[in-house]
Amino acid sequence: MFVLSQQRLKIVPNVVAIVILALIYYGTAEISRHLATTPQSVTPVWPPDGFAVAAVFIFGSRISPGVLIGSFLANIWAFFDGNSWYSAITSILMVLGIAIGTSFGSGIGNYLLRRSIKEKNPFRRLNDVYKFFLFNCVFTPMINATIGVVCLVLDRKVFWASFGTNWLTWMISNVAGICIFTPVILSFYDIYFRTIKGIKVNKNLTDNFQKEVISINLARIIELSSLIIIVIAISFLSFYQEHEYQLEYILIPCLVWAVIRFGQIVSTSLIVVVSILAVLGTVNGLGVFASKGSYSLLLLQSFIVVIVVTTLSLVAILAEKQQAIANLQKSKLKLLNKSSQLEESKLNLNDTALILEKQNIALTEAKQIAENANRTKTEFLSNMSHELRTPLNAILGFAQLLQESKNIDYQEKLDIQTIYKSGKHLLNLIDDILDISKIEAGKMELHFQDVSLSVFLKDLVDIIQVQDNQNSIDFICDFSPDLPQIIYTDAKRLRQVLLNLLSNAIKFTNKGHVIFKVKLLEPTKFDTTLSNYFSLIQFEIEDSGIGINQNKLESIFLPFEQVGDKKINSQGTGLGLAISQKIAEMMSGKITVSSQKDVGSVFRFTVSIQVSELDIFSRQCVCIVGEKSVFDLNLANNLPLKILIAEDNIVNQKVAIKILNKLGYKADIAINGVEVLELLQKQKYDVILMDVQMPEIDGIEATKQIIQSTDLYPRPYIIAMTANAMDSDRKICLDAGMDDYISKPVSVNLLVEALLGSQSGLKMER
Repeated sequence: MFVLSQQRLKIVPNVVAIVILALIYYGTAEISRHLATTPQSVTPVWPPDGFAVAAVFIFGSRISPGVLIGSFLANIWAFFDGNSWYSAITSILMVLGIAIGTSFGSGIGNYLLRRSIKEKNPFRRLNDVYKFFLFNCVFTPMINATIGVVCLVLDRKVFWASFGTNWLTWMISNVAGICIFTPVILSFYDIYFRTIKGIKVNKNLTDNFQKEVISINLARIIELSSLIIIVIAISFLSFYQEHEYQLEYILIPCLVWAVIRFGQIVSTSLIVVVSILAVLGTVNGLGVFASKGSYSLLLLQSFIVVIVVTTLSLVAILAEKQQAIANLQKSKLKLLNKSSQLEESKLNLNDTALILEKQNIALTEAKQIAENANRTKTEFLSNMSHELRTPLNAILGFAQLLQESKNIDYQEKLDIQTIYKSGKHLLNLIDDILDISKIEAGKMELHFQDVSLSVFLKDLVDIIQVQDNQNSIDFICDFSPDLPQIIYTDAKRLRQVLLNLLSNAIKFTNKGHVIFKVKLLEPTKFDTTLSNYFSLIQFEIEDSGIGINQNKLESIFLPFEQVGDKKINSQGTGLGLAISQKIAEMMSGKITVSSQKDVGSVFRFTVSIQVSELDIFSRQCVCIVGEKSVFDLNLANNLPLKILIAEDNIVNQKVAIKILNKLGYKADIAINGVEVLELLQKQKYDVILMDVQMPEIDGIEATKQIIQSTDLYPRPYIIAMTANAMDSDRKICLDAGMDDYISKPVSVNLLVEALLGSQSGLKMER
């Protein structure tokens, strides 16, 4: 920070600092009055304000009382009138007002400057130089001059008629004093603050500062001495001769020389020298400005302002340039360091890449070994299955035959049943091991087909009821009536999952009940991504069996994991639930369980199953019969229409034909947009029931071509009839030019309303 902090102010007691400033202000005022006052009692330069502005900028507002006291002392002897008590008091009040104006002006100007430049050196940036001139060389003198002249007028020292002249003289003298002395004081303080006060000078200091701290060598002493002699000689010839040697502006190149070679401290000091010589010569009637008559002081002051502005602007420009060079050097060093770090990181990454490559090769080899081992295991299991099934076929076959023999007694029959059950158990174990092996090898595939859900569930119940009869427990079925009739799934794997869950429920239930529920969780929806209908179905198996401990619920789906009674578990392979969960995940479903020890368990298998198009057709037919539809048999007679159905799906074609036939209409069929356009060229149609998704040309594009065609007038009334049932789909159809919109499954009432609406549409078209 360029300005002294409060802690620094404590080093120099406030009272002492205030007294010193007051004495300096008063002393410079007296010197300027004696040395630089014109015969008209005008002081063209007022140095005290330059000292005051510099002090307030350096020490802050705490030093302002020194400005107040100094200004009061400087003016009291000039304006005091002791002829009477009244005149004495008024003159004191007037001088006090002038002092208040001076201290207030310097305070407010410095406050604005510090806030604007963040208390930095005001001569290091060009913008800060301009702010210095604005706040301290314009605002401060304006405030001082305004308050001072008003006080003089109020005390009748001057008249209102001459207010402007006095104000301008006062202001310009203050401007000149601040321009001359404030920069040089701040420059000396900058050197003091950065060196004597112990601030370390590092290698990155700007060249400008290095020039200010002048190294003692003969060449620079000679150069500086020559510069000073030249400046004094030109000033003497310009301002101290009766003849007009108009050399004053040759001083500007000299000041530029001082800025470039010696920096801020020398250039501002030379400004003081030039200004003092110019002022002294002019007030004594000598030099180039004295010959200009009444404008001499104005020209003098303008000259001072010009050389100060030029010099300080150049100082700031060079400082900015040198700071930019220093910043570039710092950035260069940072970039070099960053480049070095990046190079080092690159080497580290290369080393890491080599390590990862070696690890990748090792992983690839391990994967290959594992795949080979897995393939060998699968082949082994397949061969063993074949070899084991051959003797098992004989064992189970003869066991079934011997059970029907009448030549064995009861005990022998029981022994044969034991052989048969053991053989079946071994066969189930082989099947489970093969299934889990296929799943782990990723070779299990699902084979989908249309399945009647009601028949599937009936067959499943028949199988379970055989086991139920053996255990003598209540087996209860609860199937929702809104289940889809025909589903598209892998019946074998779905049966395998449900049989495993139901068989476990029967096996682990000694008394009570097993409830098998099947319900539709969500209505059948059309999936636009897969272009099919899907139903979310939940199969729930509830039993009142032995139950499962809470800490064992997560492990029951692991291979070969068995919980509960070991005597009962010995009947199983420990693979059923693991296989069932894997199959459920393959079918995009999930099995969950909730259980309580000695109370029972509930297994839920939730899966989204595709609904066959045959089921959609049957549902649409049911919809026609079930709802209170408006089947007006005379509709075709009252509203004769030539109708074209644009539909590529055979089932949907049949649905539309049956509905229209029941309303008394006959319709033609087009399986795509191409056929629609061809049929429209051959004959006229009043209404087109337009599907959206069709091959070759879809319904949207066909509609656009119909609207753009000039041959089809009057054009048919186009009703969208599509399975795309979102609001955005309706908007797309209507934006394409379709006249109405009906979503599938088709509601007869909505279709009738659309056909009735076509009558008004066709009348408007005609």
